[in-house]
Amino acid sequence: MSRPPVGPVFWLEQALAEEPGAACPPLTGTVRADVCIVGGGFLGLWTALEITEQAPDASVVLLDAEGCGFGASGRNGGWVTSWYDELDALLARFGPEQATWLADQSSAAIDRLEAFCEQEEIDCHLRRSGSLWTATAPAHLGVWDGPMRAARTVGREGVVQELDVAELRARTGSPAIVGGALVRDSAAIQPALLARGLRRVALRRGVRIFEGSPMRALGRGAPAVVTTSAGRVEAGRVVLALGAWAARLRELRRAVVPVGSHIVLTEPIPERIAELGWTGGELLGDTRLLVHYAQVTRDGRIAFGRGGGAIGPFGHVRPSHYVDPATVDVVAADFRRWFPQLADVGLTHAWGGAVDRAPGHLPFAGTLGDHETVHYATGFSGNGVGPSAFLSRILGRRALGLRDAFTDNALTHGPPGYLPPEPVRSLGGVVVRDAVRRAEGAEERGEAPGRVTGALRKLVWFTTPRAVEPRLWRRR
Repeated sequence: MSRPPVGPVFWLEQALAEEPGAACPPLTGTVRADVCIVGGGFLGLWTALEITEQAPDASVVLLDAEGCGFGASGRNGGWVTSWYDELDALLARFGPEQATWLADQSSAAIDRLEAFCEQEEIDCHLRRSGSLWTATAPAHLGVWDGPMRAARTVGREGVVQELDVAELRARTGSPAIVGGALVRDSAAIQPALLARGLRRVALRRGVRIFEGSPMRALGRGAPAVVTTSAGRVEAGRVVLALGAWAARLRELRRAVVPVGSHIVLTEPIPERIAELGWTGGELLGDTRLLVHYAQVTRDGRIAFGRGGGAIGPFGHVRPSHYVDPATVDVVAADFRRWFPQLADVGLTHAWGGAVDRAPGHLPFAGTLGDHETVHYATGFSGNGVGPSAFLSRILGRRALGLRDAFTDNALTHGPPGYLPPEPVRSLGGVVVRDAVRRAEGAEERGEAPGRVTGALRKLVWFTTPRAVEPRLWRRR
């Protein structure tokens, strides 16, 4: 089969066709606001909406480098998931009280998204049917056992439920699956429709949005100042909702790294999907580090993606994060392996985006500068659709000077760790990523990874030791 056109984003094409309104103008001159938000993706838009809910009279300016939703928020796999599937890791890291609260809040964020879309009439094709978390090699079986035990420990039994392999294959049609579980608290959406819907509501509530206005400089004083190519915003508080672009900030350069993720999309095949049995609206993914993720769209296409693409050196988001034909070929081959009975089905679109990968795999929030006027959150590590609605509560309330459980919790103390300095970070990242790729490929072929490959794979979670990171000493 020929390679699909690489670059056009189906989600954005569809969303903009349904909402053909003009772009917001770029910023010119000097404007003043109570809060300036930099970034018009899910996190920035939800934060603007949080501020309008908590303080309707507050003046809010939102800047975006291109157009709202044009970054990762309009390019992702449309997975809305909580953190119940990593509850065991949360318990080990934060203890039972904070771990349970964080997991519950990540679940409440899905409720918030669903209720908000119903209230504001945002049709983002939401289907809350859970996600099938599967293994495609015997070595990957049982990853769900830890979260299941943790859920029982804290009284959340049933949020993760192991399923028989025969049932999994009957519900998906994929012979690649050898085991798995149902994560009940999950939903599928068309992400660009959600992003553009949030933008529409923000404008209606009086948020001033300036598109085509990338931040060129940031003054961390009081007031804080954001400078663009043709203007500046002076604000009592600035909120940075930059996603992978947060890696360009000096304070966060070693806290996050841009990593590519790519998706291929089939032509409409509703009858073939019915033959597969994948008609329940469930998300479908696997337990790999270089994770596969998929959903069936409303018009009967399969969107199939994989993480672990290009790594951005020195914090740069590169063109290969968006358009990487070699990675598209790999993702397309993986799709054919998962669904060999669809070998004749055409792929009409392929696109990529940049993920803000961070140590610890969870987002974190913090403050830049000495005046506590600049707040940020980043590090969603590929799971940002649902959690952004949670982290926006942290950022919106912090920007307004409020104090509650949202503004001071386990995720609000800055980066949990730092990656090695460049060029070690990028070169080492490529070596480790390729080792993970080889190891997981070997396991799917029923082979054991080589000793060196296995050792390198373990370095995927490596951060520089606390003893040599002065920024972490004060948190002891």
